Amino acid sequence: MRTVDLTVNWPLYSVFLTLCFGLFALSSMLEGGTNTLSMLCYALLTITLVPLFLTLSDKRFVHIDKAGVSYSLGLGTYYIHSDDIVRIQRKSFSLLTLIQVQMKTGKVRSFYSWTLSAPDFIRAEQLLASK
Repeated sequence: MRTVDLTVNWPLYSVFLTLCFGLFALSSMLEGGTNTLSMLCYALLTITLVPLFLTLSDKRFVHIDKAGVSYSLGLGTYYIHSDDIVRIQRKSFSLLTLIQVQMKTGKVRSFYSWTLSAPDFIRAEQLLASK
């Protein structure tokens, strides 16, 4: 297999959805100020479900292979050629795994809400190193 696919960070999305449903329950219990809390709930639900839907329908993805990194945020596919990549990093904080791609131009592209195991990250580094 010559491509490393980043997968959905299910624990992160489950925390967002649990928080959203908790806020909905709280807003239904409170009598005053529920409009603001309800709007916050709907915004959080939209921010969570739209990217999740795009990911599950394969419109949003991140792939790492020998040629570089290809990714889509839902509207178009973008490429970072392996010759332009200085390094990639994997940072893990509790439920959040952050993948960062540093380019020769100094730009850093970060990928949130994705997860990548340590062996897959090593394989991705090896793929990019074998230019």
